[in-house]
Amino acid sequence: MNNNHDLLNLPVFQVAGETKTLRHEFAAGLVAELAGRSLSGIFLPREDDRILTRYAVISQVKLHDLVIIDAGLDFPAQQIHLGIHPDGRSVPGSLVWIGGDDSAMREFIDQLIKKLDQLVQQIPVWGCILIGGKSSRMGRPKHLIEDEKKVTWLERTASILRPLVDGLVVSGAGLLPEKLQHLVRLADIPGVVGPLTGVIAACRWQPTVSWMFVACDMPHITPEAIQWLLSGRRAGCWGRVPRREESRHCEPLLACYDFRAGHLFEEQFYNGNLRIGAAAAHPKIENPVIPAALHSGWQNINTPDELQAAPR
Repeated sequence: MNNNHDLLNLPVFQVAGETKTLRHEFAAGLVAELAGRSLSGIFLPREDDRILTRYAVISQVKLHDLVIIDAGLDFPAQQIHLGIHPDGRSVPGSLVWIGGDDSAMREFIDQLIKKLDQLVQQIPVWGCILIGGKSSRMGRPKHLIEDEKKVTWLERTASILRPLVDGLVVSGAGLLPEKLQHLVRLADIPGVVGPLTGVIAACRWQPTVSWMFVACDMPHITPEAIQWLLSGRRAGCWGRVPRREESRHCEPLLACYDFRAGHLFEEQFYNGNLRIGAAAAHPKIENPVIPAALHSGWQNINTPDELQAAPR
């Protein structure tokens, strides 16, 4: 993130108006109120002896649902204005707090969360198709298996994802069909094995976009399944890793992740936990039940027998 337009799309709010003391008290109270709604926030005050850099702000955005900065900092940001503007006019696009009781504060928080939801939904979503597993049980690269129309699983998955995401990449080793040679290929992360290497590679390559990760061995995904996952994007939700109603097991390889989930994967890596599904247990990750009509999208096929029995 290195331009003003991108910064304005992130949940960074500058609090202005009134005195420094009142701004700091308001920001601290706002962070506490948000915590009561399971939203994490942080206030970065302006200190005379410390320069607050854009890097510092973006670093905190990756860890919190809301970052509040003090007035006077030279950052493009959403605005929260305390009190009435000196010339009596409203500040376009800003939230205004003129004081009030608990009911007024709840209404203000509702407006803020609505704005945070909008910002989350404006974050670009990229798709990443994970290939390159050993395919030892199948005996051949699964992403190159063809259907009755001679379309590979990888090509079919790409054709479904492309209209629903802002960009598309492939992660993992292996040959690509000629029609997909143009796709960006992400290299594995040294020291990481399994699907987690592709997930971390994507999050490092584009650290401020949200990601839809899809394994190459789920040939029956549908646009409706992707749209259902994306429909739940909101403030405070760092990912949607679904599960079947009868199972506690989550499905991390057809799931969407907010960019803030990136540091969860990094923590796993540094802690030596390479299970891609471990992040699904984080309280910020939602585990919705897959609607029955969409179950087929999460059917992975690993063996020749499963391939033979699968519907065409």
